[in-house]
Amino acid sequence: MMLEFFGIKLIDKTGNVARAANWQERFQHLNESQHNYLRITRILKSLGELGYESFKSPLVKFILHEALVEDTIPNIKQSALEYFVYTIRDRRERRKLLRFAQQHYTPSEHFIWGPPRKLKTEGGKANKKPASPVSIPNSHISKHKKPKEPKNTSTTGSSAGKTTEERKVEFTKNEEENDQDEQEVNCDAVSQNNSEKNSETDTGQLSKSEEIHDTSDRKEDASHSKKDDENLNNDFHETVLVANASD
Repeated sequence: MMLEFFGIKLIDKTGNVARAANWQERFQHLNESQHNYLRITRILKSLGELGYESFKSPLVKFILHEALVEDTIPNIKQSALEYFVYTIRDRRERRKLLRFAQQHYTPSEHFIWGPPRKLKTEGGKANKKPASPVSIPNSHISKHKKPKEPKNTSTTGSSAGKTTEERKVEFTKNEEENDQDEQEVNCDAVSQNNSEKNSETDTGQLSKSEEIHDTSDRKEDASHSKKDDENLNNDFHETVLVANASD
């Protein structure tokens, strides 16, 4: 269907093509409408991906013949040489097409072997000189890598835009605050331990005072019991004396 749109027809199953009946009208349209050249590149790549690599070389050779020899579609020759030829994976087939194009290209001195973009990049790489290594004395080389300082991305008071001195000051402040926090924590712990000790001493003193009170109470109870025994003995003696007197 696309071949008919371009004014081309398929001759056999090997991929050979020729002009269709409406080739004049279609070739004129193909020569003027250059946006179709990208479509042809995609068709060629798709043929290779779908297992029809053998169909690509005859179609490209036909286009080169019409562009360079017959001069029916001259505007397509640059796309054919820069893109169509290099969709073919077989290197030998690619070289055959390039030799054919070189023989019929006019002017012949303007013919370029290879894609222009690739040649430019390779030429640019060749022109670049390697940078000379900078000799640095060993005494100035630091064993530890210094961390990269972030760039100033904004004018706000962010940490990225602060100088090293301000960072040092902040670091020392943070250390002092941490020390104060640790001291406060230690003080709290000490005071808590002291309160616990005081509570223990208080409880000890209370227990001692309770023991003293208990002993004193026991002594008093003992003295009272002794007095009661004495009183009972006295009463017993008095009753005995009264009984004897009555007898």
